[in-house]
Amino acid sequence: MTFGQRLYELRKSKNISQEEFAELLDVSRQSISKWENDKAYPEMTRLLFMSDYFGISLDYLMRGTVESQDTQGAGKSYDAHRAWLLVWNTFVTNLSAAQRRLMAILCVLLAGLCLAGIVSFIYAAGHEIGKLIYYLRN
Repeated sequence: MTFGQRLYELRKSKNISQEEFAELLDVSRQSISKWENDKAYPEMTRLLFMSDYFGISLDYLMRGTVESQDTQGAGKSYDAHRAWLLVWNTFVTNLSAAQRRLMAILCVLLAGLCLAGIVSFIYAAGHEIGKLIYYLRN
């Protein structure tokens, strides 16, 4: 069985159309069709997403050599954080250069605010400890 045939069977086992699967992977329906007809292969990030989504190993997806994991419970075992990472990755790659610069500035500002909060907390805690030591000595 080829990669495309395995992908077709896995997609059908989840009862999702090419359009729905394409939307999940943020690609066109034509890309899914090319993959299923063995005319092209997806990128590694999409292969990893498919492996997690279907609950199978990457080795099984690509070569068919390892038995798939429980495909009925694959949706339950699918990690939500991986979906968020895919969404974040898609979001960041679709930003323009100006938007990326703005994101970088916002990240630096947020990191600075966090650092300022930590420093002020340590200072306040140290001040209170100093007052406690002063009162204990007197």
